Amino acid sequence: MTSNAIVKLKHQGEWLNVLGMQIKYLCTSEDTQGKYSSMLNTVPKGCGAPPHSHPWDEAFYVLKGHIELRLDDETHQLGVGDYVLVPANHVHAFNGLSDEEGLMFAFESPANAHGFFKEINDRVCNIPEDLAKMPDIGKRHKVSFV
Repeated sequence: MTSNAIVKLKHQGEWLNVLGMQIKYLCTSEDTQGKYSSMLNTVPKGCGAPPHSHPWDEAFYVLKGHIELRLDDETHQLGVGDYVLVPANHVHAFNGLSDEEGLMFAFESPANAHGFFKEINDRVCNIPEDLAKMPDIGKRHKVSFV
């Protein structure tokens, strides 16, 4: 089965609230029969993804701002035009550094994270009170927090 063409205009799509960031899927696993998905991630200063791993590859391309990305035991300072490929099962995390809100394009293959981010959007609304829900949400979606 082949994927259908997708044309998504900038005003289309739902923004999800994930730990102080906004995530908008450009295509989901449903669009690509699970082959891949892509999204935009806003990364405000001091916000980001905690250290975690999952059994799929994930790539990031910085469109705006400065972002610190941890990959295993190394930390990288990323700016506009920088790219990182995180192979499956490698621990990674990122955090916004600049006063200007960061923006990254993210790509994952095979597609897995949409349900994870949707559940966080729906269930982790009050921080820090709701953070205790994260390990169980992660477990359901094959995301391990370190």
